[in-house]
Amino acid sequence: MDEAQKGLLIFETIPLRYIKPDFVNAVSISKQTNMYAYDAYFLDCAIRQKAPLLTLDRELILAAKSLNVKIIEV
Repeated sequence: MDEAQKGLLIFETIPLRYIKPDFVNAVSISKQTNMYAYDAYFLDCAIRQKAPLLTLDRELILAAKSLNVKIIEV
């Protein structure tokens, strides 16, 4: 429980910004990477914001690497 609470406190310090989705591009990335559009939306955001992607999802990591998206692995 202590670790979960510490994790939530750390999470609350992360600055979040909501970005309007580009669904057309996300669907295109979805088709290109053969993954759900939901996952492709995160790739689209990372690409458009020139930001690294933080994920534990192995398939998403592989897709990101195929699109030259920088990954932060934990």
